[in-house]
Amino acid sequence: MTKHQTEYYSMFGAFNLREGIELSAFKQVYDTFCEHLNQQGYVHSWRLWKRAYHSGYDAQFPDVGVMVEMCFHDHAASLASWGYVKADEEPMRSLHVAVNTKVIDAFFVLFEEVA
Repeated sequence: MTKHQTEYYSMFGAFNLREGIELSAFKQVYDTFCEHLNQQGYVHSWRLWKRAYHSGYDAQFPDVGVMVEMCFHDHAASLASWGYVKADEEPMRSLHVAVNTKVIDAFFVLFEEVA
């Protein structure tokens, strides 16, 4: 990475919604969760993805229908965000519970963009 390049780190989560939970209800709590992380200075953006099923692209991918992405300012922010969530203190505790109670079968991974 050169002096002028920026680090890009994203956490991706893939999961299913619990029975009876609409995507719009999840989006509402996910946006609130991410907005709080944004206000704390950890993330600069986030995305919510709904799976578009395709037999060719779906080979060996977990059977999940929703994916999220949180884009961190840098690696330090990704680690600090993890620590903040793991500390399990209010208001993050309630925000995290609101998101987690809507999902099942979750997978999470942190990626660094290759420039």
